[in-house]
Amino acid sequence: MTSESTTTKVQAGKSLDDSEVAETENAALDLRSSISQFAYIESPSPRSRAGRVTQVASSSSPATPQKRRATALDNNTLDSKEKILLTPKKLKSKRAYAAPETYAHLNVLQDYLKEALDVMFCGINPGYMSAEKGHHFANPTNHFWKCLHQSGLTPTLVSPTADFTLPSEYNLGLTNLVDRPSIEQAELSRAEMVASVPIFLDKVRKWRPRMVCFVGRSMWLCVEKGLQMLCEPSALSPRPGTPKRPGKKGNKNKNEGYGMQPYKIVHPSLDEHDAVDKTLLFVVPSTSGRVVSHQLPDKVRLFTTLHNLVEQMKAGTLNTDTFATITLLKTDEMPEVPPESLPASLLTMDDVKDEDAA
Repeated sequence: MTSESTTTKVQAGKSLDDSEVAETENAALDLRSSISQFAYIESPSPRSRAGRVTQVASSSSPATPQKRRATALDNNTLDSKEKILLTPKKLKSKRAYAAPETYAHLNVLQDYLKEALDVMFCGINPGYMSAEKGHHFANPTNHFWKCLHQSGLTPTLVSPTADFTLPSEYNLGLTNLVDRPSIEQAELSRAEMVASVPIFLDKVRKWRPRMVCFVGRSMWLCVEKGLQMLCEPSALSPRPGTPKRPGKKGNKNKNEGYGMQPYKIVHPSLDEHDAVDKTLLFVVPSTSGRVVSHQLPDKVRLFTTLHNLVEQMKAGTLNTDTFATITLLKTDEMPEVPPESLPASLLTMDDVKDEDAA
């Protein structure tokens, strides 16, 4: 074999080897590309997504940090549940005074009263749902009817639609201090509450209930101002057995200011058959389900105390010698209570939850 032919074979073999190497490299690149799509990349946790943006750099270009605006992060990175958790809760503004014409389209609730009731229950004013349905304490979250039943004042659970049966069936009565309805107590004014006191006391003078139960403490404080103007100054001095006045916020005894009050309204005797010669006064918290200071069991205990005191009155065993004596005047003879003498907190319902949580 000549040297020329040998050289040709060697060059041909070398060319073949280079071709094989190129094919091998191309195959390796194809394999690497195919495998890369199955590579594991750690996804950011909710905490890291909320705080920073994790970027995955390609193999062909270096990673460069980029700033992202908070709004883009909120909208594009967080899921809907995280957005709800991180979005600030909007607080509803508290209601203020509302003119009577605001709710003029609603019903004015009728009083259900008769002579010599065991208890005359007095609410502050009809709520929106009660006025809309035409029945007292008609909101399904209100505890009033459950308190009546669980305390023994009614043997069965009475429906709000049967409110008119209370006087005839159970010797209980219903009325309100202010006639006009509203959504919240804050929509009333101190002036109209004060103006309603003589009208309310005239109902007490006319119907002579054994006990008046105020469903809400702030309303009682308004009526108490009117009663104190009918007392001799000496009758208002502290006396044994007088219930304590409401304490400051944080007081451990949440029942201070509730229960029996140290006054008795004495009625003149008209004839020997008069069944009731005096009316006593009792205060319970608002029975609204929004009240957080007193839950249903707490309210039932106070209603049970009320029931027991009424039974003692009927049996003649309740001693009221230490109570201040009050004789009611006719409506046009009642002294006026200056509205400015009442605190602004008078228009706030007993310790309630935010409206959003009701």
